[in-house]
Amino acid sequence: MATALLGDWCDPLFRAGQLSNTALGALKAEARTLHRQMVPTWRRRTVHGRVLSLDAGLGDGLSLHDLVAADVSYLELPMDGVFDDERLNILLRGLTPTEQAVVFAYAEDQGTTCAEAAAAAGATDPDAFGERVRRKVKRLAAEQHRRAALLAPQHTPATKP
Repeated sequence: MATALLGDWCDPLFRAGQLSNTALGALKAEARTLHRQMVPTWRRRTVHGRVLSLDAGLGDGLSLHDLVAADVSYLELPMDGVFDDERLNILLRGLTPTEQAVVFAYAEDQGTTCAEAAAAAGATDPDAFGERVRRKVKRLAAEQHRRAALLAPQHTPATKP
C-alpha cells in the first residue's frame, strides 16, 4: 500500500487543488496492480493450480529440483519429426511450417510473448502474426479438449432396480 501511495493517483490534488471522484478508485487499482506484481511466482495461481518453486520440499530431503532432469527438452524435435505426445503432433499438423516456427521459438524461450517469438521466427509483421498464431493454437487446443471430452466415458449414476 505504501508503494501505491507514492503513485500518481494524487496528481489532480496538486493540479486542481482537489481530488476527483475517481481518485480513490485509482489508488485501489494501483494497490491491486502492485500487489499482483509483488506476489512471488510460486504463489501465483494458474488455470490448473499453483506454480511451485523448484525449492519446494517433497519430504525426505527431496525438492522438485532434485526430480527435474536438467537436460530434458520435451520440445526438442525428434529425428523423425514425431513427438511422443500425440496431442502435440495433432496440434502441429494443424499449423503451417511458419506457424510451427513461432510455436517452437516461443517454447524455446526465444520470446516472452507470441509477437517476440514471431519476430525471432522471422515474421514480417510479428505483432499481427504472433497474435494470429496464438489464437490458432488456442483454438486447436480447445478443439482437442472438446473432442477428448466427447470420447471420454460418461459417468452415469447407478439406478436402483
